[in-house]
Amino acid sequence: MPPAVLLPAFDHPALEERYAHWQCEMLLRRDHATIAWYEGDESAASAAEQIEEELVLVVTDPLLLPSARLGERLQAALGDAFAAVPGTNHGREPRQVVEIAPYMTLREFEQRTVPPGSERIQWTTHDPGAFLVKTASLRKLRTPLHRALEGQQVVIAKDVLVHRWASLRGQTRTDLLDRIDTSAKNILEFGCGEAPLGAALKKRQKCRVAGVELDREAAAIARKRIDDVYEGDVREIVAILHEQFDFIVGGDIVEHLDEPWSFLGDLRRITAPGGKLLLSLPNVAHASIIGDLLQGRFDYVYMGLTCVGHLRFFTRRSIDEMLHIAGWEVVSIEPQSLAITAEQTRLLEGLRAAGIPFAEDEVSPTGFYVTARNPS
Repeated sequence: MPPAVLLPAFDHPALEERYAHWQCEMLLRRDHATIAWYEGDESAASAAEQIEEELVLVVTDPLLLPSARLGERLQAALGDAFAAVPGTNHGREPRQVVEIAPYMTLREFEQRTVPPGSERIQWTTHDPGAFLVKTASLRKLRTPLHRALEGQQVVIAKDVLVHRWASLRGQTRTDLLDRIDTSAKNILEFGCGEAPLGAALKKRQKCRVAGVELDREAAAIARKRIDDVYEGDVREIVAILHEQFDFIVGGDIVEHLDEPWSFLGDLRRITAPGGKLLLSLPNVAHASIIGDLLQGRFDYVYMGLTCVGHLRFFTRRSIDEMLHIAGWEVVSIEPQSLAITAEQTRLLEGLRAAGIPFAEDEVSPTGFYVTARNPS
């Protein structure tokens, strides 16, 4: 009998987080008959009352991407340890992190394997994301589930993988920082998240930084870091702004808008003559997406090339056309390359071997950095 699963109850105002949680549950249901829910601070003993199975897979990260047969494979590693935890792409416990070949989509993650290996350690205070444990052991604990492993002997099954997401709204985009003029004095970032980029700008140069952010919690953090934060839908905020900026930044935001052409046109009104716009946009023509489509796959995920929040999809050519429609003068469109995956390499080699023509400089970039100038 496969282990039961305990999932944290979770809700969020943003679609991306909600979908990631739905997806986590969907993937686990494929291999586990029993799914139960617990509240965040509920004691392990209380949560375990719902479980009849001998073993239970406890998920502590609500956005986790599990690999197939996660509970069953952790069961094989458990032995006499208190719990078994999976390997992961990143985390605060360095011994849990394993080196995984790059992947850009869910399908590519599902194909990843690492050599068999395990390590027995005494767990610290870090959140493992997920762990397998005997249900009877949980019934003895009065601590919350995310603290159930503290001080316990656990086995890290390094060949049993889960994917843990970085913070969607807390990432410092140093790649964008390097492309913002050091002479810029009045800067607006739409979709600023927690404003790590704005904070880095203010540390680097003398400037005023304003941000626009839809997520309330992220906006509250941003207010402590930059000069002004406008909370709400960026299209509505831009429509009522009356000041002008000499530099506007949007890192992977435009693809989340249903009508970006008019929005980018509206941005010109609040951009000083000769002022610049810097965008980062994903490339829908990337080889990883093409490879997925050839297998009948297009899997939405929390963030990345197939982020569930994307409403519009772009190639280099459609980016150029969009900016010209909006009245911007395109200065440059530079390729981004986050990683080269094995699937991408095999696809391109296969196309070459078959004599099928393709534009490698269009299917290799994961996205594009776009710089444009307001001509008037």
